[in-house]
Amino acid sequence: MEESALPETCCRATIWVRLGHAAYLGPSLKLDAHSGSVDCFAYGVDGPFTLRTGDGERDVRGVLIPARTRHQVISDGRMLFLYLEPGLTDTADDRIRTAIALLRSDPGLNAAQVAAGVGLSTSRFLHLFPAGAGTSFRRYRLWARMVHVAGAVSRGADLTRASAEAGFASPSHFSDSFHAMFGLTASALLATTRLIVSP
Repeated sequence: MEESALPETCCRATIWVRLGHAAYLGPSLKLDAHSGSVDCFAYGVDGPFTLRTGDGERDVRGVLIPARTRHQVISDGRMLFLYLEPGLTDTADDRIRTAIALLRSDPGLNAAQVAAGVGLSTSRFLHLFPAGAGTSFRRYRLWARMVHVAGAVSRGADLTRASAEAGFASPSHFSDSFHAMFGLTASALLATTRLIVSP
C-alpha cells in the first residue's frame, strides 16, 4: 500500500536553532521566492519537490542551495531545511574570530564598531572578513541578527522588541529582511511553528 504525504495541517512544524546552524521540519509553507544569507540544504521528506531558480526549475529530493541564490521551493509535502552558518576558514585571522564573537553577542553593531573592537580600520576589516568568515560582513550580520531574534522570541519577547534588540531599524525593516531571506513573514512562521533555541 502506497503512503500519501501528510497534509499541511497534520502536525506542528519545529525550528531548532543552535550556534552555527538552524533547522526547520514541517509543512512546505508555500514559500515565496527568496535568497538566504547562508547555505541551505533542502530535503523533501515525503518525496521530491520542485526547485525554481533563475536557471529554470527541476524536481529534486534534496539539494544544497548556496547563500545568495534566489530560489523558490514548491512542495505539497513536508520539508526539512538545514541552514548552515559559514565556517571559519583554516586561515582565518584571530581578529575575524573575535569579530564573529562580537557580532554573536551584539548583532546590532555596525562594521566600524566591530572593526574598532578588533583594532582594524573599517576598510581593512571589510576586506579581511569574507576571507576568514566565508561570507560578507553584511550577510553574516543579518544571519546573526535573525539568530538573536529567534533566541529572544524563545525567551518570551515579542517580535518588535526582539528585532529592535537585534539591531533592525524598525519592525518593517525586520519583516522585509525576514521575508527576503526565508520567503514568508516571521509572524506567519511562528503562528504554526514550535521554536527551540539552544543557549
